Amino acid sequence: MKKNIVRGLMVLAIGCMSAGAGQAVDLHNLLPGAQLDIFGLAGGSTLVDAQYWLSADNLFHSRFAPGTKFMIGGDVPYGKVVSIETVFTMGPNNLIVTNTDQNPRQDILYRTRFYSGSAGVLFHAPAVRRLFKARPYGELGMEYDRYSPTDQAVAYAYNHGFAAVATQVDINHNDKFGLNAGVGLDRKLSKRWTFRIDLRDHICGSPAFGLPYIPTPDSAASYPVKGRADNIEYTAGFIYHLGKF
Repeated sequence: MKKNIVRGLMVLAIGCMSAGAGQAVDLHNLLPGAQLDIFGLAGGSTLVDAQYWLSADNLFHSRFAPGTKFMIGGDVPYGKVVSIETVFTMGPNNLIVTNTDQNPRQDILYRTRFYSGSAGVLFHAPAVRRLFKARPYGELGMEYDRYSPTDQAVAYAYNHGFAAVATQVDINHNDKFGLNAGVGLDRKLSKRWTFRIDLRDHICGSPAFGLPYIPTPDSAASYPVKGRADNIEYTAGFIYHLGKF
C-alpha cells in the first residue's frame, strides 16, 4: 500500500512538471492500468480564528468573514478503496478588526484571499443504499497555504494603519504548511460522471500578515496572534472520469 501511494504521488508530480515544460510522460508504462479523474467543486468556507489583543490600552478583536471557495484537482484511484489526490483551492476570507472599547464599534475590513495546494489520500467505503447508493470517503493530506491581503487591503494599512496604530503599516501575505482532513460522499451518475459533496478542514498556524508579535523599531503595529486557523470548507461539484491511461 505504501509503495502504491508513493508511486501515485510521483505520477502526479511528474505529470505537473511535464505539463509545465511542454514534455510528454508515458504514464501507461509508469503505472500500467491506472486511471485519472479530474474534478471541480464550489461552495463556501468558515474560517475559525478569532483573536483578542491590546493595542494602546484598547482591546481589539479580529475574525475572518465566511467566503466562497473553488476547488480543482485530480486523483488516481487504486482499486475501489484508495485514491491519491492533488487539489488547488482558492477564495476570499476577509479579515475584520474591531476596537471593542470604541462606542459605537466599527469593523475595519482587510480583504484577504486564501490559496492552498495539497496532496492527500482518500479512503472510500462501499456504496450505502440508505444514502442513495452514494459512497462515503475520508480524506487526509498535507498542504501549503497562503493568506494574502489584496492590494486594496495593503494600501489601506499603509495609509490608515492597523489597530490603534494610525501611521503607515506594511502588511503582506503569510505562507504556512498545514494539514487537511475531511469526509464526503460520491454518487455515480454515469460511466464518466460522479457527483461529489465534500467537507474538509484546512489547518495551519494563525496568520499574522507579516506583523510582529510585539512592536519593534521597524513596526509600531503588532498582531500578537497565536494558535491555529481552521478553514472549514463545504463544497459540491462533479468528477469526470477520464479512464485508463
